[in-house]
Amino acid sequence: METIILGIGNVLLKDEGVGCHVAHALEKIPLPNTKVIDGGTSPNILFLEDADKLIVVDAAKGGGVPGEVYRFQLDDIALEQKPFLSLHDIGLIDNLLLMRLLHNIGETIIIGVEPKEIEWGLELSPELQEKIPRIVETILAELS
Repeated sequence: METIILGIGNVLLKDEGVGCHVAHALEKIPLPNTKVIDGGTSPNILFLEDADKLIVVDAAKGGGVPGEVYRFQLDDIALEQKPFLSLHDIGLIDNLLLMRLLHNIGETIIIGVEPKEIEWGLELSPELQEKIPRIVETILAELS
């Protein structure tokens, strides 16, 4: 089995797409036994294969300074149970929990990055753009 790194977000909304930008930066680095996926806004995590570890990278509003990196495990997140009527109502956390039921996934780590700007635009804010190497280092440390 391998490690899967899943970058998610909407690249049309500047910093909301940070997970995808990080995935593209990681694709340039040879990472043995690691699969990097740009999941965009539709990560299709229900169709992921088994993995020893899953690392999800996404924008996360935690109240810190833009570019601040948060690390937490799926079990650390306070879950608010709410009914949903269709698959369009399922959020990331629900998808990750469902994925655990369908696949043999080891540890799930979420790397959240504090956004500065979530508005129309294809580029990351300068603050997040300069933090990409540090975010990549954080993920590489997770692999060791």
